[in-house]
This record gives sequence, C-alpha cells and structure tokens, in this order.
Amino acid sequence: MDKKDLVICIVGPTASGKTGLSIELAKKLNGEIISADSMQIYKELSIGTAKVTKEEMQNIPHHLIDVCSIEDSFSVADFKNMCYDKIDDIIKRGNTPIIVGGTGLYVSAVVNNMSFDEEEIDLEYRNYLYNLAETNSNEYLHDMLKKIDEKSAKEIHPNNLKRVIRALEIAKNSGKLKSEHMQEEKERIKKENIPYNFLVFYIDFARNILYERINERVDIMLNQGLLKEAKMIYDKNLKKDSTCMQAIGYKEFFPYFENKVTIEEAVEKLKQETRKYAKRQETWFKNKLDIIKIDGQIDRKEQVNVILDYIKNL
Repeated sequence: MDKKDLVICIVGPTASGKTGLSIELAKKLNGEIISADSMQIYKELSIGTAKVTKEEMQNIPHHLIDVCSIEDSFSVADFKNMCYDKIDDIIKRGNTPIIVGGTGLYVSAVVNNMSFDEEEIDLEYRNYLYNLAETNSNEYLHDMLKKIDEKSAKEIHPNNLKRVIRALEIAKNSGKLKSEHMQEEKERIKKENIPYNFLVFYIDFARNILYERINERVDIMLNQGLLKEAKMIYDKNLKKDSTCMQAIGYKEFFPYFENKVTIEEAVEKLKQETRKYAKRQETWFKNKLDIIKIDGQIDRKEQVNVILDYIKNL
C-alpha cells in the first residue's frame, strides 16, 4: 500500500468515542479531520448532533462542519465531491486526511467511490408519498416498497421514511428497483480503481455498554439545551422531506410540542430510537465496508497505538 495517498477513516455507532479518538490520532499523524456526519453539516445544529466544539478540536483542523443551513438541500453526492476535494487539498499539503463519522452512506460513498444518478426529482410523486404516510403510516409505505422491491425493504427500516420514499421514486422514475441499482453499483466498484488507499477503523463496543453510553449522552444533551434546539427546528416548519425533520434527536420531541406525550415519554423514545439507530449503524459498517475493529473499551492511548502499529506494518 502506498502510504503517500493513505486516508484513514474512524467509524462506529453513535456515542462510541469517534471524535476523541480521531483528535488524538490526528496529533500523532499531522492529521486533519473531515466530518462524515449528515447532521453536522448544518450550521444551526450543535447539541443534538454532538458537534465537536472549538475547545475539543485542540487546534486540529476540522472540515465539512457547518457547511450549509437547515433550509438548504445537501445530498450524499455533494458530500462525496466536497470530501474528495478536501482529501486532495490535505494530501497536497503533506498532511493525513482522517474521515470521521457515523453516517454509513457518506463514508461508503467516498471509500467505494460510489456514483449517483442525477435523476430528475418528481416532487409531485414525493409529496403524494409523504401525504400517504401521514394519512396512513410509515409502515403503509414500507409495505408498498415490500411488494415491488422486497430486497430493499429488508434493508430499509420502516421509520426511515426518506429512504423508503427514495426507493419508491427510483422504481417509478427509472423502471429499475433500488436493489438493482445497488447491485450495478457493486459491480462497477469492483471494476474501477479507488482513488485513494483507505483504512477503515471501526470502534467496537459490547452492545449493553454502548447502550449505557447512549443513554448517558442523551441526558447530557438535554442538560446542554437539546429541547430548545429541537423546538427551533419544529418552529421552522420545514418541508417533510427535510433531513432535519427526519433526524433522530429532534423529531422525537415533536409530539411533546403538540401536547401528545409527556417530556419523559419523549426522552425515553429518543433513547430507544438512538439505540436502534446505533444497531443499524453497526450492521451497515460491518456489512458494507472492509473494517479493522478497534476495541472501544481499551484506553484511548492504546487505541491510537493499535492504529499506528497497523499503519507501520503495512
């Protein structure tokens, strides 16, 4: 492996310690960090996204944080293009790019050099599907997908409404199933050269310990003002397909703002959904990427040394 074009990725589920590990690693490797988090791109969101603070950065350069407003559109294709630009720039300056984040699709898009069809969006059909979900349920739309693309339905959670709707859009507008698109993409990746040498380190935790960390993190976020941040999004009355309106950490409070549940019920729902999300992240990273596991329960200094030893022995 040519270490000159080496790009390190630190991935793992929420609350696994990716931020702290990446900063300590960057100190050792003259590294610069590129965030691969689909929510940290938004300027207005900090608490619910566990966005790294200036103090936590410890003078390590961070990129692709606060790049747009919650009212702007931002796609995984946008992220991939911006990320490649940052990687090029960092390498040209003689530093080491370190991609850090828990958004599996963002990391996969870069590591696997995924392509994205620039299909015209059918807003009329998309709004029809959102209204259908609101009138009936998310499960109703998921059942629609199951009938036409069972493979995709198995991979997409019913509550991930945005991805369910996107899969239905692809089937309607392209005449191909989303699962067929993904298979074609896998075949293309096998044939093409990936532009960099990626090493993907996954922080691995026993699930019960990770869940304890998640519950603790939610409590900390609440003390930091998460409820106020969620109310800000709710009051914006953004479009239904907005990423923020679907994001875990905010939408769980919307029923509370509408006096449908108590604050205690909303908080418990948030913890439950975050644990489920962590499980989906774990599945994604272990199935979609070639990962090197790092024990999440060992000392951070030891974690850094494990990574440095691995790179040294390439």
